[in-house]
Amino acid sequence: MKEVSKMSRYSELGGEVRQLLRLRTAPIGIKLFEKAKDIPQGFDVMDSHCTVCQVIGMARYYEKAVAASKEWAFACAGGAAVLGFCDIPDDVADGTRNVGVWAETKEAAQKIFQDRLMLEKGRFEAFGVAPLSKMSMEPDVVQVWGTPAQILALVYANIWDGGGTLELSTNGHGASCYEALVVPYLRDETRLAIADIGDRRYAYAADDEMIAGIPGKAFGRLTENLRNSYTGCYKYPYEYYFFPMPKRALERNRC
Repeated sequence: MKEVSKMSRYSELGGEVRQLLRLRTAPIGIKLFEKAKDIPQGFDVMDSHCTVCQVIGMARYYEKAVAASKEWAFACAGGAAVLGFCDIPDDVADGTRNVGVWAETKEAAQKIFQDRLMLEKGRFEAFGVAPLSKMSMEPDVVQVWGTPAQILALVYANIWDGGGTLELSTNGHGASCYEALVVPYLRDETRLAIADIGDRRYAYAADDEMIAGIPGKAFGRLTENLRNSYTGCYKYPYEYYFFPMPKRALERNRC
């Protein structure tokens, strides 16, 4: 009964955020499973080679629960490694494989995965992704995909109660799998990401999309702040101020 209650709450939160931000796709929940056998009924389990971002894209666009185990989710070495499904291959770690592909030199290619946070190898055997309305358990991380203007509203929501600055840090490799999943999970903080080339090639990310990766337990607070911030001047879509400058804006913003 308690789990059902959590599911209902996350479904409501996801629906509210989608409505407030006018999102094209629903917020999704991501759950890490220590054992593949823990994947609940109702998830479509991949039985062919895939990338982590492909599973995320399928859940977003098909609006269904999708899961993959480490036996199949290794089509992208970077995504599989950060989830602890495997080690970074030696020729990827030392840059050899990606010379002339992702970087000009071996030394430059080495930097792509240097100093990257990774989940403990072998701790998890699988992961599942679903729209929050179809997530049957509390997600570890929630992802909201939207335009920069829509994600900006979440930034304002975070600062509404004093949450402070959100970080966006990228080298263009590992957005939905790393910056918006592994980092929020390990650091317990909301993280912003620009959808990367993998998201665009394999997960149907649009040219104008960004991602907010939010720890599951923080999503309720952020949703409440988003709702409350709309009582101020943060409501999306934002008003455009042309001449003459509205008096309320002038009084609020002038030196």
